[in-house]
Amino acid sequence: MHRFTTFILVLIVTFFTATCARITVNVYFPAAEIQDAAAQIEQEVRSGGESEPPVDPSGEKKQRGSFLWPSIRTVHIAFTPPSAMAQAPNINITTPAIRRLIASRKKRYSSLVPLLQRCVLGENNRGLLDIRSLQGLSLKDKARAKALHGQENRDRQQLYRELATANNLPANRLSEIGPIFAKVNRRDARPGWCIQDASGNWKKK
Repeated sequence: MHRFTTFILVLIVTFFTATCARITVNVYFPAAEIQDAAAQIEQEVRSGGESEPPVDPSGEKKQRGSFLWPSIRTVHIAFTPPSAMAQAPNINITTPAIRRLIASRKKRYSSLVPLLQRCVLGENNRGLLDIRSLQGLSLKDKARAKALHGQENRDRQQLYRELATANNLPANRLSEIGPIFAKVNRRDARPGWCIQDASGNWKKK
């Protein structure tokens, strides 16, 4: 009888050990929601729209569109009760740092358009600008193009970092934000602009 009881206890312990070993924590990366936010940001940069998000009657800032987006981080654990699942916040693009970077890019955009139109600069597949060709430019214009290229890429890279920080995105997924913005920029590029597809090939739109 004692051996049988011990055997049962061993089985129970083994079962729970195996169950616990199967528990995993999956961090949800909201790619679709980030793409919506990217489209909103890039539209603002290119349209010269509002520098601040709308304000509701209560005086609180709202994100355009009033999207109800899924949670930035959803934890999937075996046997987790539904009541323990976190509710979903919006993608936050309203921090002072993010607004400052958007405003900086808006001021620069009109100077970038001629360079993009001539394919001096092109939209690469990492959400940044590449210098495609400086041929035919004066020394002054070459210097100007290089300066704008560097300034714009610094702002974009900082914007992606600020988005990750503001929305508690996992650090190891930061490199995925740029390509999402690149997808939006390819879609919204004007005819004649140089764009790089996801496979690395360049073409004129």
